[in-house]
Amino acid sequence: MKKALAIILAIAMFASIGAFLLSKRSEPKTNDVMTVNETENFTLANSIYTTRIEVAGANGEKYLPTFVDGIYYTATLDGTVKFYDYNQGKFTPSAAEVKKVSVKMNISKDSIPVTINYIVAGGKTIGYGVYTSDKGGSDYYEYAFAELRNMPEGYGTSYLLLADYDKEDFYKADKVYDEIFEYDLAAKSVSVKYSQNTRLIDHNGTYRQDWAMLTDAFIKGMGSEKYFLSSRYYNENEKYLRCDVMVYSSAYRPTIVVKDIMGQWFVKDDAGMHYIKKTDTGFKAVCKKDGDKKAKDVKQFTGDFEKDYILSGNFILDKISGDITNLITGKTDSLKYDVTGVVSASINADGTRAVLTFEPVVNANQVPVQRIVYASVNSSAIVYDEPLLYCEGSSFIWIESDRCMSVRAITEDGATAGSIIYTYTEE
Repeated sequence: MKKALAIILAIAMFASIGAFLLSKRSEPKTNDVMTVNETENFTLANSIYTTRIEVAGANGEKYLPTFVDGIYYTATLDGTVKFYDYNQGKFTPSAAEVKKVSVKMNISKDSIPVTINYIVAGGKTIGYGVYTSDKGGSDYYEYAFAELRNMPEGYGTSYLLLADYDKEDFYKADKVYDEIFEYDLAAKSVSVKYSQNTRLIDHNGTYRQDWAMLTDAFIKGMGSEKYFLSSRYYNENEKYLRCDVMVYSSAYRPTIVVKDIMGQWFVKDDAGMHYIKKTDTGFKAVCKKDGDKKAKDVKQFTGDFEKDYILSGNFILDKISGDITNLITGKTDSLKYDVTGVVSASINADGTRAVLTFEPVVNANQVPVQRIVYASVNSSAIVYDEPLLYCEGSSFIWIESDRCMSVRAITEDGATAGSIIYTYTEE
């Protein structure tokens, strides 16, 4: 985990660029070649990208979304948490009173102390806290990020305290919470209500972190149900690839609602339960109505779910064809850009726009040149090839249908990074 801290610091300093190897199902299309400046030293002042963005985090703020629309937060490893309202392109400090509560999360015969900063806004309790080993108090865990929230409708009327132990996810918007605690705010007591009988130990000597999982997207998607995700019956390295949807309870063996879904995507709406299942030739999006014995196919896909596709919200991108498919409706549109070699993709809520990144290319000055493509199903893509376009390990966050926020260097030496906003223009 100390290695993970070094990775985060490297992200902030832009000292390293990650690379990915991509598996392809067919011959790649002819793509345009990244333009790499071999002679001039790059500066933010002569950056074309700089002229197209707004700097939202001028003081180094890296805004992340809460689970409540329009409310964002910033967090630092020293435990400082601040809340902001977003409105019409501007972030302003929240007027809600920030309260603090100290809790201890007991897990793996250990105790993790963390201070939660929280507000109450729109009738919702929103809180976050950060623990690092330099604060002392835990024998096994070097890091924990905690989220405090009202219980989902199906869970009850108290509070959930969720914990993520992966430090590399610190600046990610879509954290996977590896532990589910119930929290009594009045009594300031933390408890675990689901059974941990037969829970195995992982390679770190702590409990496996795929026993009981939640994400903000899963909580939103399950509606009024009392579900959670678990990969306990699969290999430890399949945490993000194979899950069961279970009923949250203290039962020794929780009821499995859906067995062996691919990934962690799950939505329950009036039409039924939507999820992804493996097939002989790839996978498929399905929908199972209440009372039906079998799920109905929504869309069939060929190829490898992990290597050939990128999941983003309720959409999935084919890394060869550039097709974007709505997993709930099965509707498919195609980006007007050759996506061959794409590393990451973030798709907006209506599936009409996507931000794509590709493997950086090192120029003659040994400077990594990144590529961002702002693509659309309705118009030509806009491509930027420059150093310091974005911070590896951070997220591309859609704050509006045509506005995407990311983290970028805001000083010439790259030592300070902050949130920036890009607004789409149809060209």
